[in-house]
Amino acid sequence: MQVLVTRPQGQEQGLMAALGQAGYQPCHSPALLIEPLPVTAAMRRTLMDLDLYHGVFFASPNAARLALSAMADLWPQWPVGVHWLAVGRATAAELGQWQLTAEVPASGFNSEAVLALPCLQDIQEKKVLLCRGETGRELLAQTLQARGAEVSSLAFYRRQPNPGFHCPPGCDWAMITSVESWHSAASGLPAGCGVIAAGERVAAQIRASFDGTVITAASAHDDDMLAALPALQ
Repeated sequence: MQVLVTRPQGQEQGLMAALGQAGYQPCHSPALLIEPLPVTAAMRRTLMDLDLYHGVFFASPNAARLALSAMADLWPQWPVGVHWLAVGRATAAELGQWQLTAEVPASGFNSEAVLALPCLQDIQEKKVLLCRGETGRELLAQTLQARGAEVSSLAFYRRQPNPGFHCPPGCDWAMITSVESWHSAASGLPAGCGVIAAGERVAAQIRASFDGTVITAASAHDDDMLAALPALQ
């Protein structure tokens, strides 16, 4: 059974290895290209005030890698008393590479799960920094503001559709982890190819424009995406 992984370049290795070990035939073509954005003087001024923030949130491994690289240039030692927040395990692992211990949801790995973290409940007049891509959901920022937090957002990259995206003929399943990935990959899927969607929100968007089989994984985490695949015969 051939399975296409559509994660960005450099983020596919773990899932590809897990698929191969489970007996599937994995292949990879990124649906999106990641373009780092320049760190402006205004962004650096915000990053110099990290010690004033109650929490710093990273929306993806790319956000963590690029933001922490910029932060490390300004902070030889990380400020104390900051809650370092990651959307999921892969992002938390990136923080670990920088000797930071992330607070991460036990499950869900989305904005709703992050909003349930204990440190984000009583945040009236506290500052929260969101490190993210240029586009994405606004639920986290809007909800934190409604709770009384002072929210700042910095974009460290943009996602671009990959013009070279290719799904092999005869591919059985494509793994789609975001709505933007679906928009880029949808027209390139061969007839008969099903979709494993990361979470119900992504699955609902796919079903709105796709007549094929869609299976909803519990989250975008490698283990959940693998568990959603039909068993090998």
